[in-house]
Amino acid sequence: MPKLCNRGSSAPTASRFYFPGLTCPCRSTVPAPGASPAGKTVPVLIHQNCDNALTIVPPKLKLSLFSSICLLFIFISVPALIFILLYSYAENSKNLNQMLDAALTRARDDSVTIATSLLDPVISTLRIVAELAASDPSYFRTEESRNLLYRALTSVDYIDAFYTSFEDGYHRVVTRIDADRRRSDFRIPANANWHSSYIDAYTNAILPGATRWRHRSFFETWPKVILEYDSPFTADVRTLTHYVGAKRNRALDVAEPTINPDTGYPVLSIGYPILKGDEFLGFAAANITVGTLSKYLDAHKVSPNGKMLVIDQAGHIIAHPDPSKGVRSVNGKRVVATVADLGDPVIDNALQERDVSRAGRLEFTVGPEGIDYIAAVSVVPVSFGNEWMAVIVAPVDDFIGGLKKISRNLAVLISALIVVELLLVFVFVRRITRPLTAVTEEIRQVQALNFDQHIGRRSVIREIYNLQSAADLLARSLRSLSAFVPVGVVRQLVDSGRSLTLGAESRFLTIFFSDLENFSTVAESVAPDELMKQVSLYFEAVAGAITDEKGTIDKFIGDSVMAFWGAPNPVEDQVYRACAGALRAAARVERLNEQWAREERPQMRVRIGLHCADVVVGNIGSSDRLNYTVMGDGVNVASRLEGLNKEFKTTICVSDSVHNAVADRVIDRPIKTVSVKGRQGTFMAYELIAIRNACDPELTQPERAN
Repeated sequence: MPKLCNRGSSAPTASRFYFPGLTCPCRSTVPAPGASPAGKTVPVLIHQNCDNALTIVPPKLKLSLFSSICLLFIFISVPALIFILLYSYAENSKNLNQMLDAALTRARDDSVTIATSLLDPVISTLRIVAELAASDPSYFRTEESRNLLYRALTSVDYIDAFYTSFEDGYHRVVTRIDADRRRSDFRIPANANWHSSYIDAYTNAILPGATRWRHRSFFETWPKVILEYDSPFTADVRTLTHYVGAKRNRALDVAEPTINPDTGYPVLSIGYPILKGDEFLGFAAANITVGTLSKYLDAHKVSPNGKMLVIDQAGHIIAHPDPSKGVRSVNGKRVVATVADLGDPVIDNALQERDVSRAGRLEFTVGPEGIDYIAAVSVVPVSFGNEWMAVIVAPVDDFIGGLKKISRNLAVLISALIVVELLLVFVFVRRITRPLTAVTEEIRQVQALNFDQHIGRRSVIREIYNLQSAADLLARSLRSLSAFVPVGVVRQLVDSGRSLTLGAESRFLTIFFSDLENFSTVAESVAPDELMKQVSLYFEAVAGAITDEKGTIDKFIGDSVMAFWGAPNPVEDQVYRACAGALRAAARVERLNEQWAREERPQMRVRIGLHCADVVVGNIGSSDRLNYTVMGDGVNVASRLEGLNKEFKTTICVSDSVHNAVADRVIDRPIKTVSVKGRQGTFMAYELIAIRNACDPELTQPERAN
């Protein structure tokens, strides 16, 4: 809980905050700054009537004028526009969903209709041929019967082969000849368009499984024969799936799709039993291509990205908009593809949803993008004996994507209107608030001791103009102060909000002294302006090395530099950093001497002394003029060490206290046990040569050793 200074009132009218690391300007005792039971940093109230304190009234949370106007506009206009947008989208979505259902239902019904119409005329023709064969089975063992089979074949353009087969193995067929079939058998004439053949029946001399003869005839135009030949034949037509099914069920049988060995494309085989009473004589059959159904599915997509296909119970693809998807290759052999072979997650999800819900209309989401789909699965009439399913799937966006696009465009338009209005508000308010914002930013930069930013254009408003001038004056004043007082002290002063007062404390610091060898002699031989340029470069090099290692410049005394580490802010590993700073300063002055030698200017060798000890540091002086500096025996020792360089012909001398603190990390050598005038006792002086195992060339300079 915040505490009052012991001289303060218990009920202050305005809060005077004590900042961590500072004491009350009235020098009263206050609790440890920033301490709290929870370990959190908290402000502590200081003496109410202390004139040196900065009175700060804690501000309440306030909005800027610009924010207030913008928020008012947003709260009034934006919700109304969003409501209009959402209402319009909801109503349009409802109407489009109804259209979606209608389109999906129509596509499903059409696919069932086309699948049914694909088979109905073939089945009717098969029924007629089967009835003729039942009434006169011997007719189909004559060459004349091939004319009837030819007419049956050409009754529908997607029938690939029409044939009759009997229980004694006799088989007669008429087929179309296309380029694929011509390539399958080099003996087929290039101009052949039709083919007819029959296979001998099994007899006592020809047992099942034995080789029989297939008598083949080829036609360019029916019934003109252009080639006839006989070839051996070993297969038994009676083992065909649809033959077995028609015989077993005494009814129409539709086999699973197979690959026509001549064309390499899927065909459907349909068999119709030839019955004489209850006696099964054989069957009339046809192979049909599914290209017509595939073309229909491709031409009648339910939507641009919709998918339609027909499959059987086993998952074989009956028809697909892309015919190449209906087949696949296994060990070099083409087989009918299944749904699983497609690897289409959309179709797979539709069938899985259908298996779970058994519904005709399905909705589901696919993929990490969360794309919504709608599907319809319908069964083609089961009277075919092998149940087919028509599967239709389409992305919902194909139907309401346009609506979404319109809604997005409307949202963009509304957003653009909002942005335009906000820009107008911004321009209007900005003209008023920009000068105030600039002043606020400059003061914030000044508080951070960043003096690079300045107020640009001056306001035409008198009060703001005066405020800008005051901020500029404040920046120039603090910049000047930072040139004379360590930056850490200035930053502490700004952060505390109080005036500087006399006061010091005992701290363990590392003190640095540097001097130029034979400076007086050089000064006599060089023009003042040239001397000033050289000395300024020297000071720049040494001061830069010190600040690079977090040191504090105390003062410049003639050609000497005094600095220290550990105040006003603590420096981690200060002795080591002081050694690094001394080495960097020596290296940089050495480079300056090399440059001056090339320019034929006099060279100035630097001498540095380092010592660490407990000293007094703080604001020292009178009430009218203060100096943040250090005092004590340690300062005298550091100065004495700097002077010893002249006697030992060295560059950097350090005390045994410095050596003991960093002996394992630096390279140094003992020189001599020395004493300081007016100080009892002696100590060992060391020459600092380099940082051990350093990679920085400024820290590895063995040539300094004598």
